Amino acid sequence: MKAYERPHVLFAAGAAEGIYMASGASEGDNDGLKCDSKYMNGEWQAPDYSDWAGGTRGYRQQFGCLGCPANTANGCGLLTHYIDSGNADSYHVDDGNRKPSWEKKGYGPDDTVTDWNM
Repeated sequence: MKAYERPHVLFAAGAAEGIYMASGASEGDNDGLKCDSKYMNGEWQAPDYSDWAGGTRGYRQQFGCLGCPANTANGCGLLTHYIDSGNADSYHVDDGNRKPSWEKKGYGPDDTVTDWNM
């Protein structure tokens, strides 16, 4: 919303429909919900199960967002399911905990994977 416009409320006797008055949030806003990862920064990443070919791999590349409560098979649930749910209050249960399992365990994104229990 670029500039504030004061809403006008009209009453129409006998009208069968109600009107939802938006707060001014723009499309894509998610009511303060955010990615809590200091490494993912709201950028969803799927796990990478491809062959290592004898090399090493960091936790971010291997596991991506696996273990985050907002992780879904197709993307970040904060950008899809939360909106589809009508901004359900139940999404606030995970406030402060929306980060991948590897980050919750204290690993950095480029640390070599040694812990497979994610």
